Amino acid sequence: MVLKTRFAPSPTGDLHLGGIRTALYNWALARSNNGKFALRIENTDVERSSAEYTEGILNGLQWLNIDLDEGPVFQTDRLLRYKEVADTLLSEGNAYFCSCSQNSLDEMRREQIEKGLKPRYNGKCRPLGGVEKKTSKDLDGSRVIRFMSPLKGTVSWKDLVKGEITISNEELDDLILIRANGLPTYNFASVVDDLDMGITHIIRGDDHINNTPRQINIIQSLDKHLPFFGHLPMIHGPDGQKLSKRHGADSILEFRKKGFIPSAMINYLARLGWSHGERELFSVDEFISMFSLSRCVASPAKFDIAKLSWINGEHLKNLSRADIAQKVCEKHNLSLVEIKKNGIEFEGLCELLLERVSTISELGDELHSYTSKPKSISLKELFESPAYRKNRVDSEQILYEVVCDFAKNLPHDWVLEKVSHHFRSTLATRNLKMPQLAIPLRVIVLGQHQSPAIEKVLFLLGRMEVEKRLKKFLEGTVT
Repeated sequence: MVLKTRFAPSPTGDLHLGGIRTALYNWALARSNNGKFALRIENTDVERSSAEYTEGILNGLQWLNIDLDEGPVFQTDRLLRYKEVADTLLSEGNAYFCSCSQNSLDEMRREQIEKGLKPRYNGKCRPLGGVEKKTSKDLDGSRVIRFMSPLKGTVSWKDLVKGEITISNEELDDLILIRANGLPTYNFASVVDDLDMGITHIIRGDDHINNTPRQINIIQSLDKHLPFFGHLPMIHGPDGQKLSKRHGADSILEFRKKGFIPSAMINYLARLGWSHGERELFSVDEFISMFSLSRCVASPAKFDIAKLSWINGEHLKNLSRADIAQKVCEKHNLSLVEIKKNGIEFEGLCELLLERVSTISELGDELHSYTSKPKSISLKELFESPAYRKNRVDSEQILYEVVCDFAKNLPHDWVLEKVSHHFRSTLATRNLKMPQLAIPLRVIVLGQHQSPAIEKVLFLLGRMEVEKRLKKFLEGTVT
């Protein structure tokens, strides 16, 4: 038997962290067992489903490189199949027509609640015996087809995550299979699809646990083999409450916009309910090789944006300089060719600034002052700036002369060693402390008071760009 899993989202909203984690675990289970992974779009809620949300699901999976062996399969393409199976259940006495109005159902529910009973369909239209002679063709907009659920006994299964689970059939009612409008319900369509697609392992959120006994009963009434079930714990916010937008529960594609990278997202999502000892960091291939449902935990996981950012930063460090530069340019619509025309060593700057950021977006923001022209500043403004006041030279004139000296004698052989030597030579000649020259140079060439080692910054900006920015400052200065 070939192991086969599926991811079956409804396109009624954005693809969020919980959904993509479910997809990830199903995909990893298939890949780690030489199995197959399928995508099914459960779009029978036609009023709420949209092509936009479907596209978001496909784009999210594609961004994370979660590839498919089958699909996407759309439930709206299979409506005749659901009616066909419903007719089989009708003919075998496992389903029946129900003509109860919504008002009567509401009244039924109200009376049960008043008596302290669990609200459920009371079987009013349930046939006392024999086989329903009607078929799905008899649906006329006023009746539904219900499943004849067992009245006694229990439903048990060994959950691959939570262990043995048993639910009494007395807790279940005769669920609707086909609505009055001819569309299938979730529980029925899902069962038919899983059987037809040959799904062997159904891995989903534990909010589906109550659906599982209903689906098992339908499967058994069709005399089919049961798949394995596993129910993953929910993802909570740091406060222990259900994950929501206030916790940063954005669409998965929002994380792409914010500059997170696929390998880091997979690394982080994998750890939200699964572990491999104390190990925190791993590649996608390592995750697949290590993955098993036996390592999944039954308790809820907590989403932590700070942890995600840290993991993303670590994964960025594993990328080549060229890859990082390409991602930054793509993210911020920059032309690497144009940047390099100015002599700027962009890839080197990316590497230099990587320790200060955790996402591609943050790296792009940091690089802005390096690749764009800094805001003009006068000699007086520079001299009086708060960041320079504690370490400044004796006068504006001396500051001007120091900058002139540094600008006039820039080494022609622009290598890091000579740039560093020129910087330190200027310090020694003028008997200056490092901040007395480093801070003015940072402000002049970058427009900011802080940066990594100034010698490295100057080297990576390139002689042409440094000279240009120093010249602009000096030409605009009146002494």
